[in-house]
Amino acid sequence: MDTHANLIQQFNALPENWNAWLIENIQRGCAPEELAQILLKEGLIDPTQTSTQSNQQAQEHFSWLEQIVEQKNRSNPAQDLTQEQKTWLAQALFEQKTKELIYQTLKAQGLNEIDIANELVHLKQNPYFKIAQQQHFLLQKRNWLLDTLDRFARLNIAYNKIERIQVPSFEHFVHHYYSRNLPVILNNAIDHWDARKKWSPEYFRKTIADKKIEVQFNRERDPLFERNSIQHKTQMTMNDFVDLIEQNPHSNNFYMTANNAKASHSNLSELFKDIGEFHDFTDHEQVRKRSFIWFGPKGAFTPLHHDLTNNFLVQIYGKKKVTLIPAMQTPHLYNDVAVFSQIADPHDPQMIEQFPELKKCSKIECILNEGDALFIPIGWWHCVESLHVSISVSFTHFNIDNGGAESFPYPSQI
Repeated sequence: MDTHANLIQQFNALPENWNAWLIENIQRGCAPEELAQILLKEGLIDPTQTSTQSNQQAQEHFSWLEQIVEQKNRSNPAQDLTQEQKTWLAQALFEQKTKELIYQTLKAQGLNEIDIANELVHLKQNPYFKIAQQQHFLLQKRNWLLDTLDRFARLNIAYNKIERIQVPSFEHFVHHYYSRNLPVILNNAIDHWDARKKWSPEYFRKTIADKKIEVQFNRERDPLFERNSIQHKTQMTMNDFVDLIEQNPHSNNFYMTANNAKASHSNLSELFKDIGEFHDFTDHEQVRKRSFIWFGPKGAFTPLHHDLTNNFLVQIYGKKKVTLIPAMQTPHLYNDVAVFSQIADPHDPQMIEQFPELKKCSKIECILNEGDALFIPIGWWHCVESLHVSISVSFTHFNIDNGGAESFPYPSQI
């Protein structure tokens, strides 16, 4: 016999005293099936009712439970739900899971229906939850828009691969790539730089010698080394750093990155003399302020992230492999903190298994040879691996609007 459906259909027909009895016992946590058996014995419900419970009837039953709670206006939410259960319940409502599934899941964890109903009522009345629900909807809408635009963008062949071209006019670059948020590789873009001819580990040793530089160190002990880059800052001489690179043919344990630029800037000043103008794309007066040197061994790896400005990555010594994923595919990249993804390496088979939405993303690979300049548009996700001992320069000082970082909504510290 379908006791839930019978209670739904016959509740309003009960005498007033039995109606009050039913409400009181449900609030005490008695199982509706047992109460229905008592009503059946008293002849107060019809045993001939169908035993097939439709989804609509289930919805009505659970809504009815919540109405009971609202009528009684309990002052405090049920204490039986753990914080994990409350979090799951809120997420289930955000995802519009059916009430039947919600009740079944929580009942299987030992909760009774009236306490679940009580928690639902208080949650829906909570102003913080209402705000969160509205923001969740807006996020879902934004993700829908990005997915839709991404689907149409894939119709353009230039969106699915990175073009290699000779250095164009700045106007052509802005029109076809910068303004359209599309990456591109410029061949032979820095042949006129002294750095292209001079830079190597030995040149760095000779030029900087015993001057102190800042690097990231002990990265291999910390899976979140890039997020925790401040904790890995270490000072050493350029001599010692070059020795480390020469003594370790493959390592991700140490790397001089853009995050170390400020501390190393004055002692690297001689190297910046070797960086020439980047055609008419940049304001060369800002080269020292907005250029960053990357120097590390084969195997140095920067995990998946996106930048807050447009930038060029110029390969000067050695080779790097760069994997890019379009900015519009952000909804599938498990972005959890600031510019970082929970996916460190999109090529790792375990990542694909753990984060199934990654399958929806385009992983666009390219190899940067010496002299190549890769334009990485703002918001494009990328990870970078050094295939040899590598020296690169990245820069952001374009002769055009390159804002973004200053208005980025960093997480609240409250």
